[in-house]
Amino acid sequence: MKYSARLILFISLAFMLGGCASPRPPTYYLLEPAFVAGDPDGDGQPCMVIGLRPVRIPSYIDRPQIMVRTGRNELAISESNLWAEPLDENIARVISRNLETLTCAEVVNILPAGRSGPADYTLRIQVAAFEGGPGGEAVLEAGWTLSKGESRRTITSQRSRFTKPVPGDDYTYLVSAYSELVARLSGEIARAIADLPPTLPRN
Repeated sequence: MKYSARLILFISLAFMLGGCASPRPPTYYLLEPAFVAGDPDGDGQPCMVIGLRPVRIPSYIDRPQIMVRTGRNELAISESNLWAEPLDENIARVISRNLETLTCAEVVNILPAGRSGPADYTLRIQVAAFEGGPGGEAVLEAGWTLSKGESRRTITSQRSRFTKPVPGDDYTYLVSAYSELVARLSGEIARAIADLPPTLPRN
């Protein structure tokens, strides 16, 4: 009986200690603009308005958890490393900031149900791949088009692919690599915008 009582007491204490132990809180990450804010044309006035449609991303990465590639046909999600905002919105925000720094354009978001304001050109971006892993390689593949106004009359259309080694095993290195890949995509789009004729003033 004494042995049984001690066993029950030990099990009870084990449950109590296990219940008191709190799980490690998740870490939240954001992509960040890669360029220092500035005024490329020097007069503070935009030369055109670029309307950015909602960025489209694959459904398998459209989740709060950061998805990592673990093999040729294998992916895994991390429950303790999360995006601080929806990934499609984060990518769109960073590209907007990058483009406004790299060009003389003002970038406005065009909502699915309408538009925020008049746009001289419309930018559409569809991400095909945005994946990697700590200590591995980060990959960004995206197709993008620039069209006149809000029409679908395409001025330029390209498909881009960028890669970058992830130097460390921490997710901070992975997110930093993602930010650089988004910056490289922004730079490619900015060069195409620089070839567009300015349209302001519109009135």
